[in-house]
Amino acid sequence: MHVHARVKTRAPLTLSIAAFIAAISFAAAQSVPPNVAQRQHGMKAIADAAKSINAMFQGTSPYDSKLFKAAAETIRSQSGTALSALFQGSVTTTGSKASASIESERQQFDKLALDLGAYAAALSVAADRNPDALGPAMRMQAGDAVAGGGPLAKKIDAARNATSMSAEHAFHLMLQTCTSCHAKFRVESK
Repeated sequence: MHVHARVKTRAPLTLSIAAFIAAISFAAAQSVPPNVAQRQHGMKAIADAAKSINAMFQGTSPYDSKLFKAAAETIRSQSGTALSALFQGSVTTTGSKASASIESERQQFDKLALDLGAYAAALSVAADRNPDALGPAMRMQAGDAVAGGGPLAKKIDAARNATSMSAEHAFHLMLQTCTSCHAKFRVESK
């Protein structure tokens, strides 16, 4: 093989390695502290699990009680005290969208994290109670929205009442909890 042919053969490999090194360097420069990465991973797991449950409620995915329960358990395991623990100390840091108000309003943040877990636990119980179908017992009933939704509605104590409501209602209240938490404790990127 001529020297010129060897150079041509190695050129694509050299470019691939250079691109890989550049990508690694860029990723390292963009890296976030481990606790922020753990938060982001947990939030993504919650979002993916909620999408899975939502698809079953919407009928775009067939109901599977085991998958429904697994999604609910993912949310439950990432919420409550586990979620609160990820936001201990100074929460504002590189790569984080957490608001400093978490520190000053710790009780409210912790309550939302616990509520999220209570609603997820209710969904898990609903999957156990409904192994074969997402039937009427899991669906919202007349008056559910008035009893727990919206800014003017009577607030529900999630820890005491989540398992007594329909799974769909618990799911909607869980999503409202996420929205409330993000509105108050998440800084949007500019």
